[in-house]
Amino acid sequence: MNNISLNTSDLTSDSMTLLLQFSLWPIRIICPLLIILCPVANWICISTFQSRIYHRSSSKWYFIFIAIFDTIYVLITAPLIFLITFEIYILNWNIILCKLIVFLNYLSCQISAGLLACLSIDRLIATTCLYLYRYNCTTNISKYVCILVILILSLINSHYLIGYTIDQNGYCSARYYKWYENIYSHLNIVYLLSYSIIPFTIITICNVFIVISVYQNKANMKRKYLLKKPILSLNNQNDQTIINSSPYCLPTTLDRKEDTIMNNNNKFQQSSNQNKRQVFVTMNENETVNKLIDADNECRTERYNRFSQNLLLDGEELVSPIETPPKRQNSSISAVFRKRSSTSTTYSQKMCVQVQITLSLLAISISFIFCTLPNCISTIMIQTYNQNEQVRKFWQAMNYFSIVPLLITHSVNLIFYYLSSHMFRTRVKENYFKKTRLTSHFSLRSLFKS
Repeated sequence: MNNISLNTSDLTSDSMTLLLQFSLWPIRIICPLLIILCPVANWICISTFQSRIYHRSSSKWYFIFIAIFDTIYVLITAPLIFLITFEIYILNWNIILCKLIVFLNYLSCQISAGLLACLSIDRLIATTCLYLYRYNCTTNISKYVCILVILILSLINSHYLIGYTIDQNGYCSARYYKWYENIYSHLNIVYLLSYSIIPFTIITICNVFIVISVYQNKANMKRKYLLKKPILSLNNQNDQTIINSSPYCLPTTLDRKEDTIMNNNNKFQQSSNQNKRQVFVTMNENETVNKLIDADNECRTERYNRFSQNLLLDGEELVSPIETPPKRQNSSISAVFRKRSSTSTTYSQKMCVQVQITLSLLAISISFIFCTLPNCISTIMIQTYNQNEQVRKFWQAMNYFSIVPLLITHSVNLIFYYLSSHMFRTRVKENYFKKTRLTSHFSLRSLFKS
């Protein structure tokens, strides 16, 4: 029986060793790719969120700082773990590397998680309390919140700069100082709280309420649109009838006034001709009589001009109440419709921007939870079963497997943004794909010219 137990223990130890060796290969394959991919992808995210579309969005600074610290985390952790798989320990080379790498490793991942939790709170306020969001969630406030989170977490993780050092055996360890070794287990609890438990709780609760509020807002907007649709159609019909009926009133009144003016003109000419025929005088009296006739004609012409002007003024006064109100009414109706359409379009555009930013948050937060949770569980289990060698090897292998999705979720947020947000997708196409097409087009043109 003792031999059987020894054989089974040897088999389990061999299987655990093989599993541990096999878990190193995904890290060896993925880490070099992520070292190249992560800076490029996060740089595209930073430049896109700095564009004009996200200029007034309070969420842009959260996305920018998350991309920055994701890049720092991957560029520090991926080479470190990749070299550890080949038993190359760069932490043991220098005391500065020991302190700085450990500090930046823990700090960058905690800042990414903390900023993601703050972004979830910002999106929750934006979707549920628009009044608070309009006056309390601005770009400056979000920038100050990001800086405050960075400072607080830097102070919390500053103990790594003090406690970690190279011991007498030449290893980067936390056991050189006895006081630090005694409190290190409690500091791991702080790390788990700040990196996993607190951010996971905030992100999960906020995302649940965000999904509910987005669904309710979408239903309310659809209901309001269906209620306003018949009112807008009736107003358009009334506006069209006023526009169609107003031109017919004006020509009839003007024609009537023109007829009266022409009749008066004909009567005046007939009376003047009759007066001219009745005047017969001698040659000696021609000069005096002509003066009298000219004076009489001038008086009559002045009288006629006054009469015609009065008629025209009366005509304009009579026409004006018929002519002007429809124009004013039409202009006021069109102005009201333009104002309603402009306000509705701007409101819908703002809501579209908010919804797309919220979708981007949901995508990266879900990926963060599912990709980070296995690493946290395996880390806790390694510390729990530290005395049992076989169980520790198993959870160490699981920890190596969980590092791959952990590094991926800090590297490929660009893909989640690109798939979840149409606005982000169009901006990336405008900034990068069109430029590459233009450069290739000009290069081909210059090649054909040469």
